[in-house]
Amino acid sequence: MKSVYKNHLYPHKITTKNFSEGFKKRVIEDKIIISDNPLIDGETREVLLNGVKLNMRNGKISPPFMVDVEHDFPFLKIHFEIEGSSVYTPKNKESVTVNIPGGHYNFFFLPKVCGTLRYDKPVRRTLEILFTKEYLKRVFGTSFKKECADFGTALEQNKPFLMWAKSKPITPSLYRIIRDITDCEFEGGLKKAYLESKITEMLTIFFNRLKTKETNYSDNLSEEDYNKVLYAETIIKENIKTPFTIAQLAIITGINQFKLKRNFKLIFGKPIFTYVTEIRMAEAKKLIIEKGYTISEAAYEIGYKNPQHFTVAFKKVYHFLPSTLKRVT
Repeated sequence: MKSVYKNHLYPHKITTKNFSEGFKKRVIEDKIIISDNPLIDGETREVLLNGVKLNMRNGKISPPFMVDVEHDFPFLKIHFEIEGSSVYTPKNKESVTVNIPGGHYNFFFLPKVCGTLRYDKPVRRTLEILFTKEYLKRVFGTSFKKECADFGTALEQNKPFLMWAKSKPITPSLYRIIRDITDCEFEGGLKKAYLESKITEMLTIFFNRLKTKETNYSDNLSEEDYNKVLYAETIIKENIKTPFTIAQLAIITGINQFKLKRNFKLIFGKPIFTYVTEIRMAEAKKLIIEKGYTISEAAYEIGYKNPQHFTVAFKKVYHFLPSTLKRVT
């Protein structure tokens, strides 16, 4: 299996990467790759499991950054563009364009990859999970085609498939899984088992949406209304200590309260208040685990004056007390 990259500014410089057939590895392989491209400042953590390759990118580029890419194997990938932007434009008309803005994700299958990647933002943080068809069949067993719904049919027929025509915003629950993967401190066989469990968790969530034919009403929103809701979500994440009221968000984003509440739930799958609570609790959890904050300190840092109120909210989200985190760290 081979991937070939050619930078538009340095067409003479061709980068070729070779992988074992089907990403097959008896033991986990975990390495840091430092870019030797003068236009890229950063690193990629590459983890190879048995049938899966994870890329965790973190770096800066000089946009617009364009590179021709070609793979000699079918491309099956979950791509989280945590920060930055990514657009793949195929050279063959039979394929599909994959556009993933910052803070969004998609899951897609491309039988043939031969096209151009374009990055328009100076900072990029991503989690990219590449699979083989055999890996999915191993996860879902004999019910592969049934469980994978339309995606499974596309794989069997070797046809390009985007799980969502318009890439979806990364929700707090998915951010938690992403963080579990990127911050995993296990090693060896334990790490392999842990990462595979998290990948399976993601696949279960995605394919359940396809199987139940969950309607993507947000796809019917105008580009203007969609962007206004994304702007509201950005404001929410930047002000978790002193959250804005819905009335204030409506004024700032230029959309009435009814449309804001309705469209926010369409895009993110939950009411604004629930979303705000989840990201505040996620930040508190990170402070307690990673920085050793006390319960009171974490509560104050995310805007709770009363630690007891924080504890109630935390338990409602995670179904255990925040004090449990202090005992296991």
